[in-house]
Formats: sequence, structure tokens, C-alpha cells
Amino acid sequence: MSEREIFETDENIREQARQAVAEGRLLDLKNDVVFKSYFSKETPAGIYCRTKMLGSIIGQRVETATVLNPDILPDFVLGKFPRLDIHCILDDGSEVDVEMQGTKQHDDQIKRSIYYGAVLAKNAVKTGVLYSQMPKVYQIMFMDCTVIKEEKGKERFHHSYKFRDDENGAQLSDVLQIHFIELPKLKRNIETMSELEFWALMIKSGGSEKTQELFRKFDDRQEDLKMANTLLRDISKDEKEWWAKFSYETAERERNAIQNAALLQAEQRGAFQSSITTAHNLFKLGLSDEQIASAVNLPIGEIEKLHNSI
Repeated sequence: MSEREIFETDENIREQARQAVAEGRLLDLKNDVVFKSYFSKETPAGIYCRTKMLGSIIGQRVETATVLNPDILPDFVLGKFPRLDIHCILDDGSEVDVEMQGTKQHDDQIKRSIYYGAVLAKNAVKTGVLYSQMPKVYQIMFMDCTVIKEEKGKERFHHSYKFRDDENGAQLSDVLQIHFIELPKLKRNIETMSELEFWALMIKSGGSEKTQELFRKFDDRQEDLKMANTLLRDISKDEKEWWAKFSYETAERERNAIQNAALLQAEQRGAFQSSITTAHNLFKLGLSDEQIASAVNLPIGEIEKLHNSI
């Protein structure tokens, strides 16, 4: 099935996408589908934004950043979820995996990033390649939530981690690096804007007029602003981009509903089993079926069946 055929399968979502474009709305870069599409584009503006954003995080100039997994739309077929990370190879051979996390997950986000970084490092060593030739690996996570606990008033929105000695902090290696960019910690009263602050704020609220006014105060960020806005306006005029956003959000709501229902059922099964165990103990004390039913909050019929089975 082609992307066009996929795009035409849901009239309701098509209408939402059509209306968003007609109203001139701008896509939200904090949405993980939009984030991946924005920074995966092979247009002049897309290439510029991707290389500048990555360079601002790893602290070096990036000439090229080739995206190895740019597809999004085909994965929606049959309810499959797309991979929303952006896997890139840089001009110096380094590998980068960058992702947008819109909400705080139930699972451990820090351990998840370590795992992804380790997998990326493992896969970066090809068969027959010496370990000394292993390329640098960067695991980057933009987050619209906070995971790093810090002393109040001393929060930093960007944290980077490498292998270091516990006692003296000496660096063992920088071959694997993990970066967290926590958007809620980004200060709005910026007096001097670094390149990373620009891209973080662009992702956080770049489409708002207030943010645009702030950007215009910094002469050294005008080329970044021009290219970032060009790219955002271009993708926001594409109904297919809105379709991908709305389709993913719909599928994610359905998936969350299924997961929540499964969790509730598991909790109920656990509570029921606990009541059965308690009822068994109360039988030994000689309580009546009515008393036990009241104590464990189960129907008298369940207690009677349990009593007869003993």
C-alpha cells in the first residue's frame, strides 16, 4: 500500500488535516511524530536544521547527518506503530540516535536510554572491525518532562554523560555519550542565546509569537531562525504531515486504553486472589460464610462455592 493510499483510508482524519492546513496552524515539534518528520527532511532547510541541532548538542560542527530510518507513514498499516527515533550517521562516522519524549513514561527513562545507547554501540561495531575503530555513539533524548533530579534553583536543561572514574572524575572514554534535554527546565529569561538554547526553545514553543519575538532579538541566530521557520511552515502546509500526527495520536490513545484496561484487570485479579486467600484463613477460624463474605467484600455465592470446594 502506497503512502497516498494510506493517507486516504480515514476520511475523518483527512478532514482534520485539511482543516488544520486551511487555518494556517503550525505543527507542534514536541509531538514525537512531527519531531521525527521535521528533523528527517532531505530539503535544504531540513538538512540545515538537522545538522545544526545535532552539532549544538555534541559540541562540534556537523557537515552531514544521513538519516537511516526516515519513514513514518507506512508503519501505520494494520495498527503498527512507527519507530520515532532518528538514527543518523555523521560525516565523521559517528552514529546518533535522537528522540522526542512528549510525556513521562511509567518505565525508567534513564535505564531505557542507557539500554538504547548500549544497543547502538553494539551495532556500531561491524563484524571484522577492531574495537579501536569503533565510532562514537550518541544517544540523545529531548523530553517535555523532567527525569533528572536536581537542587532547586540549580536546574540545567541539558545533561550529558560519559564514562568517568568514580573518585577523581577522570574520563575513561567518550565513545558512548548520553544526552538529556529537558525542555521544562529551559529558562525563558535568556540574555545570551546559545545554539542549543535556540533549538531547544524552537522545539518547545517555536511557533508562538512570544518565542519568535525573543528569537528576533539575537542577531547571531537569524540564519537559524530563517531556516527553522521555513521548515516548520513547509511541513505545516502538508496535509499528510497533519494526517500522520492525528493518526498516531488516535492509535496511541487506543493503545493506552488497552494497556490501562489490562492493568486494571491484573489489579482486579490480584485483589480477587488476595480475597480468596483471606477467606481461606477465615474458614480456619470458624467464621460463617456470611461473615467471611462481608469481611473480604465478595458475593456470598463465591464464598459458598469456595467453602464447598474445601
